[in-house]
Amino acid sequence: MRDAGHRLFVANGYAATSMAAVAADLGVSEETVHTHYPSKAALYRDALNTAIAGRPAETPPAPVSDRADATALLTPLRANDIIETTAAGAAALLGRAGALIMVGIQSSGADPEMMAVAHEGEAAQRATLGTIAKALVDTGSVRPDFSTSEVADIIVGLCSPHLHHLLGWPEDRYRYWLTSTLCASLLR
Repeated sequence: MRDAGHRLFVANGYAATSMAAVAADLGVSEETVHTHYPSKAALYRDALNTAIAGRPAETPPAPVSDRADATALLTPLRANDIIETTAAGAAALLGRAGALIMVGIQSSGADPEMMAVAHEGEAAQRATLGTIAKALVDTGSVRPDFSTSEVADIIVGLCSPHLHHLLGWPEDRYRYWLTSTLCASLLR
């Protein structure tokens, strides 16, 4: 149901995708869909969260399997490492979920539930990228004419689903561009 909802939301938009359409796509009754999802917004939210995570919510994350992996997590990163990791993560996330995020943003003006989802997503993105901006500034490699807040603003803007959607580039091209643009813009 989640995958059908994702596919139909992206293909037809949020407003044009009904629970009846999801049921018809799956060959089940509308009541069956409502048993799992009490509202269209709940279905959208589940599809979005799954796309963002890259796996269903009930799937546990992969464990750190050996000491080398654990050591890598504790090793201080250089500014270039932070940028490369951020660009890779943004490119992968937007590749999986960017179209669905844009559906939510586009429908947020007409639907209060979707407006709440869009605001929550923006706040989560800003918080995550703000933490990354602070780590980047803490490396001492960021140009001194940018505050941590400004670094966060730049990263948020360049990693936005809007820009990703407008560019329409394949994941590897967007990742390369984002890495080089962040390095050129932010680093000494």
